[in-house]
Amino acid sequence: MSRKGVVFIRWLITLLILGAGLFLIWKFIINKPKEVFENPPAPVEVAKPYRADIRQTLELSGYIEAQAMIPVVPFVQGTITGYYAKAGDYVNEGDVLAQIDSTPYELQAKQAEAVYLAAEATFTRVSNLYASGAATKQNYDEAKAQLDAYKAQYDLANVQLGYATVTAPKSGTVLLADSAEGSIGTSTSPLYVIADLDKLQINLNVPERYFDLIIENKDSIQAIVTRDGVSTKAVVDTVAPYVSPESRTFKVTLKLEGDVSAFRPGMYVQVSLVYRVYENALVLDQNVRNTDGSSYWYDPETQTARYVSLEVLASENTRFMIDEKWADTLFITDGQGSVLDGQRVSVR
Repeated sequence: MSRKGVVFIRWLITLLILGAGLFLIWKFIINKPKEVFENPPAPVEVAKPYRADIRQTLELSGYIEAQAMIPVVPFVQGTITGYYAKAGDYVNEGDVLAQIDSTPYELQAKQAEAVYLAAEATFTRVSNLYASGAATKQNYDEAKAQLDAYKAQYDLANVQLGYATVTAPKSGTVLLADSAEGSIGTSTSPLYVIADLDKLQINLNVPERYFDLIIENKDSIQAIVTRDGVSTKAVVDTVAPYVSPESRTFKVTLKLEGDVSAFRPGMYVQVSLVYRVYENALVLDQNVRNTDGSSYWYDPETQTARYVSLEVLASENTRFMIDEKWADTLFITDGQGSVLDGQRVSVR
């Protein structure tokens, strides 16, 4: 082959290689099909509405009180020579709790007895004389009146002597015992305060706007009293018939029922007044709703989330009641805060 032929073949090979390279560049780089990126469906959890009771409540707070706080007061004054109970003791009606120095009252009773016995002897003598006609009716009446007066004084002296022994007027637990032997007992200062801890109550100050609600539902209201996770029931005992003009509140007294062993006077408690109950209602949990009140239901045909603003028929802390038309609808219970209306979602 001539030299020109060899050169021609080399140029031909070079042009073929260059053309093939340009073709590959055009096909795989310049004319490369564009990739379309699609967001993956948002993962969500769904659930149907369920059946439960809805209790509409009014949340309040108050303090436990004993239904009766009984002060034990001595009816006579004197030095306390015996002080037998302490705070926390349970006492029965009639138990001796304290002793007032009885010496002056014993002397007073003896003096009154002597005068009474003398008057009785005089009356007996005058009565005999009157019976025999030796004394007048006036003498008899005067002796009888004097005998009655001294008898009353004698009885009073014995009563005061009895008051020197201080007893429990009712059975209950000693809440306060602030005195001691050697101190002075007077009728102006109680030696003890007793209360029946099985009979407790709460006085609530309820805002004026709930007055009609409480009055209308007084007999059906159920109250739940809670302290540190411990609860018991209560019922409405009384409702004040007036509203305080200063505080714009009215007083409702609740009487605790059931086991009240975990509650004591003075304890701060939370009170839920259940004034209306919807039984076997169609409900959803409160976390189904976003902060703006919106919710999303799941459309299985299009696999998308659908926005809805549900009408809340009644609600409580953890759930709310909806219309029966939503009974077979799947609502997004987790992930609803990050989806949009019409967005494709995947149910996990």
